[in-house]
Amino acid sequence: MLKTNYFVKCKVFFKFRKVLKIIKLNHMKRKSFLTVVVISIIVGLINFSCKSDPNKNTTDDIDSQAISDSLLASGEDLVFYSFPSSQEMFSFIKKDAELIFRTDLVNSTENVSNYIDTKSKTFALGIYLADLSYMTLFNKTSDAYKYIEVITKLSSDLRIKLPFQEDFLNRVKNNLNNQDSLIFISDQYSTKIVDYLLQNNKDKTLSNITTASYIEGLYIALNLVDKYSDTNPVIQRIVEQKHSFTNLIKYANKYHNDENTKVAIDLLNSIYEVFEKFSENEDSETTMERGEDNKMILKGGKKIILSEQEYLELKSKVIEIRQKIVENNL
Repeated sequence: MLKTNYFVKCKVFFKFRKVLKIIKLNHMKRKSFLTVVVISIIVGLINFSCKSDPNKNTTDDIDSQAISDSLLASGEDLVFYSFPSSQEMFSFIKKDAELIFRTDLVNSTENVSNYIDTKSKTFALGIYLADLSYMTLFNKTSDAYKYIEVITKLSSDLRIKLPFQEDFLNRVKNNLNNQDSLIFISDQYSTKIVDYLLQNNKDKTLSNITTASYIEGLYIALNLVDKYSDTNPVIQRIVEQKHSFTNLIKYANKYHNDENTKVAIDLLNSIYEVFEKFSENEDSETTMERGEDNKMILKGGKKIILSEQEYLELKSKVIEIRQKIVENNL
């Protein structure tokens, strides 16, 4: 049996790869706000700096400047939808194990012609964003440009109108041999996608892109593991996604009236049915309080227990769902 800690010690920072999105929904003639913190799975939009220590309390430090005192004093609930990006998953994996890059795990750019409607293009964009993250992290920069071209095409098709796209592509071309620069440029573009969607009230589109990207991240991570072992740190990272997955479903459910988002929710729920079979032990109640340096601290944590059979069932289900997205069979 495998036992892991979910939330270990995570700090969320405001940077291109460490983005905390706060959406203030200010209803006319109302003084209160409903603040929703959205941490997107889209490639490179979040960076949880995590270190596992089973003997310590679980904490997430959030810069308190992100949540103003006026909002905290308003009495409104603060709803946190937090889930690590596919890039962060890959970073965990690469750090914890010596893994090789597998070309067969990414969705071929030739498949882009199969995505002809809004639904398929939206999900495909999420898939390709995760694939780009996987490539750049493993320094496969020579192939990355083709994926960036596909991403910009799909973005345009979905009317995600970002300025200076030509300049962006030129910057990519000029930095193909510089991994750090390419990662930064790609993250910057991804950030602009999220900003555009949020600023133009296209949260449901963001939810669908995020869903596909998260599923692709899980798919790649699961397939990089040769066999189950209760001491494999990669498996530990993967099963820790159970609670993040719950938050992703909650976020998608906000837009359940949208037909495309209904599809995303069905896909997520199908995978979550397997996650639900994993046993949990509550170490302590999750709370939020103000700590040192005026930061908000989330305390608490859960332990997850699963068998090899349950792990393989999760892998099989994710492969099945990912195949439906890639083959446009939704």
